[in-house]
Amino acid sequence: MMTPTPPATALGTAPPLHAAAVPAAEGLSWLLEEFTGRVTGVTGAMLVSRDGLKMAVSGLDTDGADRAAAWTSSLHSLARSAATLVGARDDGFRQAIIEDSSVLVFVMTADHAAAAGAGAEPGLVGSVLGVLAEPQADPGVVGYEMSRLVKSVAEHLTTATRDGRHIDGGR
Repeated sequence: MMTPTPPATALGTAPPLHAAAVPAAEGLSWLLEEFTGRVTGVTGAMLVSRDGLKMAVSGLDTDGADRAAAWTSSLHSLARSAATLVGARDDGFRQAIIEDSSVLVFVMTADHAAAAGAGAEPGLVGSVLGVLAEPQADPGVVGYEMSRLVKSVAEHLTTATRDGRHIDGGR
């Protein structure tokens, strides 16, 4: 299967990308491919629903992407729960970083600009952006670029729940 080619505006130093111009059938994997190629030290990226379903992947094989989708969703849930222990709002979590000797793992709420906004539809589940980077990558740059990516495609970062109910208790 061929990887879709992103529109010309997504290549090089073109103006900021707006995914609304991309046909929905092409998905967002090409956008993650562009991200991993552009951000120094990033080796892989995945966009998953909060309940662990793969939405888009770059830099990982199928088995690796399946495992990464599960742990990305789990890490996101764990970090959100841990934040509430210190009195943080349940929807206040934005990013977690795990540092290992061989990899940096970033997990960022990818739907805060869309799902948490006024008029968010019930029956939607948010999404999570997971990024793998080399240990010498600059965490500030990677985090900043992740935020830019999320903001550029916010309207595409929610999915319907499996049973149509809102998983956050309607919040």
